[in-house]
Amino acid sequence: MLGHSCRRLIAAAGAGAGATSPRVSDAASACGNEVREGSNNGNGGCLARLRNLMVWNRTNAAAVALSSPVSCATTPAPISSGAALDAVEAAVRERWTCRQFDTAKPIDLGTLKRILAATTRAPTGFNLQGWHAVVVTNTEVREQLFQAALGQPQVLQAPVTVVFVGDVEPERNAPQALEMGLETGYYGPLYGATYLRNVYYFMHGGPMQSMAAVKSIVSAWYSRTAGTPLVSVPVSRAGYAWKQTMIPAAAFVQLCTAAGWDTCMMEGIDEDAVKRAVGVPVERYTVPVIVSVGYATAAEAEKRRVRSPRFATLHTVRWNKF
Repeated sequence: MLGHSCRRLIAAAGAGAGATSPRVSDAASACGNEVREGSNNGNGGCLARLRNLMVWNRTNAAAVALSSPVSCATTPAPISSGAALDAVEAAVRERWTCRQFDTAKPIDLGTLKRILAATTRAPTGFNLQGWHAVVVTNTEVREQLFQAALGQPQVLQAPVTVVFVGDVEPERNAPQALEMGLETGYYGPLYGATYLRNVYYFMHGGPMQSMAAVKSIVSAWYSRTAGTPLVSVPVSRAGYAWKQTMIPAAAFVQLCTAAGWDTCMMEGIDEDAVKRAVGVPVERYTVPVIVSVGYATAAEAEKRRVRSPRFATLHTVRWNKF
């Protein structure tokens, strides 16, 4: 996959320079050979050739522009900002935590699929999309999940519980994310080398995260001494995965509220037991939260009238300085 992405980048970067350019053809051939031969440093060699090619073409940026950029077919139509804000704000303010679900009221799975599709639009670092959602409807699996959730009844009562799973190795998605970006025109042809270099520098932790710790210390030291801000390298891969996963999880519950459903986010879980219940590989993934979805019982819905209090906005929100 990485070799294919690199060859696409090189081909795109060299398109305007002429198909007979030895620099372009040599780089493409070398990248392909490295991957086919299983070179241990194929990624680095391919990136080096991409960087060399980028320098070679820098003086003629027009020559490396895509001859026919692909436009993204999913660009949404403009909507009234006032109406959109009102709708989103209403969903945010209406959301509440339901702890008793009506077992006799299912939810529409077609609507659920629509909501999950919209949830995939949540932002993630480098667009690596390092998260998954496991939708649990099976009675047997729900029973196992109920035990893993420390006996919280929402899991058994609600018709659906979604397990949000974070990937602690999201850099594995980089070649595919880059490929999609190039095909849609979201990324320009010269961005590829920078993208891969930044992703692997930022995310590749080495054995037992030893390199992540070293890079974090070096980056922090250089930033302080040189006065040049540098991106903070995450030392805790699980912590980074939680951040990336909670963004779509939050979007999901707001979308469910907009659909007229009630939700309950639960982080009080036995994570390893949850992984076993839904078949999540132990080493690569982490589970920060699960969300039960359905309709509240009549008695539970009455509790919605008394909303959980919030601190004053001035307490929580600061302007310009903390």
